[in-house]
Amino acid sequence: MSSLTERVREAAMEAGADLVGFAPIARFDGAPPELNPRTIYPPTKTVVAVATRHLRGALKAVEEGTYWQAYNCDNYWYLNEVVAPQILRRVSLTLEEDGFVGVPVHNPFHPHSGRQIRDDQPDGPDGMVSLRIIGVAAGLGELGMSKLLLTPQFGPRQRVFAVLTNAELEPTPLLEEPVCDGCLSCARECEACAIGDTRDVTFTIEGRQFGHAPFDASACAKVHRGDDPRFSPFWNGTEAEGEQPSYSRFLQHRFRHLATCVGRGCLRACLDHLEKTGRLERKYNTPFIERPRWKLNEPPARPNADP
Repeated sequence: MSSLTERVREAAMEAGADLVGFAPIARFDGAPPELNPRTIYPPTKTVVAVATRHLRGALKAVEEGTYWQAYNCDNYWYLNEVVAPQILRRVSLTLEEDGFVGVPVHNPFHPHSGRQIRDDQPDGPDGMVSLRIIGVAAGLGELGMSKLLLTPQFGPRQRVFAVLTNAELEPTPLLEEPVCDGCLSCARECEACAIGDTRDVTFTIEGRQFGHAPFDASACAKVHRGDDPRFSPFWNGTEAEGEQPSYSRFLQHRFRHLATCVGRGCLRACLDHLEKTGRLERKYNTPFIERPRWKLNEPPARPNADP
C-alpha cells in the first residue's frame, strides 16, 4: 500500500493540508466505544489525519488587541468550511479510485443526536471522535497540558480533520520528541481558569502514555464565546438585558462562529513560549508577543435607565 499511501498524502497536501499522518485502527483499541472511529465507520482499518495551520498573523492581531475578524473568518470559518472539505474530498476520492471507502470527518460535531439504529453501535448518529487524539495517534504531535494538539512545526497552531478508510495504509510513527515542556503558561494565562496544572488525564497508544491536564469545558466556553464582559472588549454597556454585543451577533451571522478569547492561554501564550524557547521548527523574524499583554479592567457599566 506504499504507493496508495503516498498518493493519499500528495492529494491532501495539494488540496491544502499542511500535515498528514496515518493511524492504524489498532491504535484506538483503548478508546471508549463512543469515541472510537468505528462508531462512524465500523470497517475502518486506517485513520488519515490532516492538519491545516492557523494564520499566525490572525492570532497576532488579536494579541495586539486590534483585530478579531481575520481569526473568525480565516482560522475558523475558512479552515472548517472551505479548506477542510476540499482536502477531505480529495483524499476520499483518491481512496475511491483504488476501490476503497473514504469517510470524511468534518468539524465541528453535533454528536449522537438521533435514535440508535443498529444494536452493535453504542449510540445513535452522528458518531463522535476526538480529532486531537486522532492527530496524536497519526503521529502528528502530542497533547499539551491544555488538551490542544501540539506539533513540532506549528505548536498549537492548527486544526485537525480526518478520513476513515478500509484501506490498510502505512502507519506514521508516533511522535518521539515532546513539544510541551510543562511550562504551564497555558494554565496561567487562561482567563477562564479552565486548565489544570497536572497531566492527570491520560491514554495509551502502542504502550506510550499521552495526556493533558483536567479541562473545564463549560468555563472555557463562556470566555471563548465572549459571553463574559470581563474578558471581551466587545461589550460597551449599551446591551439590553440578555442581549449579546453587536459584534457577537455579526460574527454568528457572518461566520457562524463565536471566538473572542482566541486562546489567550492555550493558544497564544503557548505559541509564544514554544517559539521563544526554540521548540518549534518554524522560525519568524518577529516575536509573537512583543509587549505587555492587554487586559481589561472592569466590565462596562450599563447606562442609567432613569431620566
